[in-house]
Amino acid sequence: MPKILLLEDDFLIAYDVKAQLEDAGMEVVGPASSNEDADALIQPGAVHAAVLDMDLGGVTSFPTASRLKDLGIPFVFVTGNDQAELKGSLAGSAVHTKPVHFPRLIDALKNLTASD
Repeated sequence: MPKILLLEDDFLIAYDVKAQLEDAGMEVVGPASSNEDADALIQPGAVHAAVLDMDLGGVTSFPTASRLKDLGIPFVFVTGNDQAELKGSLAGSAVHTKPVHFPRLIDALKNLTASD
């Protein structure tokens, strides 16, 4: 069962995403609502992929995304923000816009975790 880190600061959205991923047979790690909370959940073997809200109440999730990238853990952004905000090593990262289209997000996560 793929373990998916969820980083989302809006409780209702986090609850909805968590429920949808669990219904699709995934184990949700979190949800975390800050980079610091997410950092504490990222341990070797603890997560296979991640769903990251780009904007956490005025703070970006880029530190978490960069750490995941360094560790080789795939992730997708789920956000109302624009992909153009992604710079440097995060440019070109997968972005799913809100409102979330769950079948597309679930397919993307299944593809990211297919080898696990």
